[in-house]
Amino acid sequence: MSSLIPRRAFLVGSAAGMLVTACGDETPSTTPTTTAASDTSFQLIAGFPRSEPYAVAGTPQRLPFLIAGPDGAPLDNIEGIVEFEISKDRSTVGPPIKVTPHHIGSHQGEGHENHGGVSRAYLPLEVTFADTGLYDLSATYQGSKLTSTVQAVDASEVKLPQVGSPLPSADTPTTADHRGVEPLCTNDPVCPFHSVNLADALAEHRPILLLVSTPKYCQIAICGPVLDELIDAVATRTDLVVIHHEVYANPDAVTSVAEASLAPLLKTYGMAFEPSLFVADRAGTLVGRLDMVYDRVELDAAVEAALA
Repeated sequence: MSSLIPRRAFLVGSAAGMLVTACGDETPSTTPTTTAASDTSFQLIAGFPRSEPYAVAGTPQRLPFLIAGPDGAPLDNIEGIVEFEISKDRSTVGPPIKVTPHHIGSHQGEGHENHGGVSRAYLPLEVTFADTGLYDLSATYQGSKLTSTVQAVDASEVKLPQVGSPLPSADTPTTADHRGVEPLCTNDPVCPFHSVNLADALAEHRPILLLVSTPKYCQIAICGPVLDELIDAVATRTDLVVIHHEVYANPDAVTSVAEASLAPLLKTYGMAFEPSLFVADRAGTLVGRLDMVYDRVELDAAVEAALA
């Protein structure tokens, strides 16, 4: 993996509301897809990397999708359950999967002033692809047929930790030892999740929520809002460890963030995108991974999984 995160992109709160680069180079990693040029009232947007191996066969996958409206902007609200059909080689694979829409909205008030403007509805499709290969996904929304494709690959092609596997141990920056990551936290104000080293928490068999995000450098996208959700969700909890880890090691020491080095953990985990929330139980097993976007409903479920 190179010293820069390649092709990392996500939604930003621009006037057009389309996918643009959040923190990396200028090549988007997610693109809208439709079934045909004559059916463009709505479009399905894959909110996960598509330009590098991502979905692993034989392991539960959570694939967030968004729907863009006739103006091309992602919807703030998706009405009703959306049913996905999956096929491979023109043959249907399994029964339809019904997905309930979720929503992440703007936070207002103290501690969230830099993260406003994001309001997005999304569909977290949970699926396990039995075999490697190209899968076709289709759904219908308000009369428009929406389509996308997902390439399922062998686990050997993806370094990113998968659900059901151990969360790899690593020393992470803390207030006591920044371990070469400056600044330690780009949130404004600095978040409270930098007191515990990941390796120590795993050795002590403590349930863990590990969020990798960089609020300052994609604050108009999603890194800030998902950290806000986490701060709110665990404000009074003492039964688990919460760690926030920045993406870049030295963003303030370079002219452009594109020249910054990755923090070591991202190389260890093979991350080509952000944000991502890793959820581990007391045994250190990864019981959940929420990539790109999550709301309070998914976050609360993740907490319960960590404590189960």
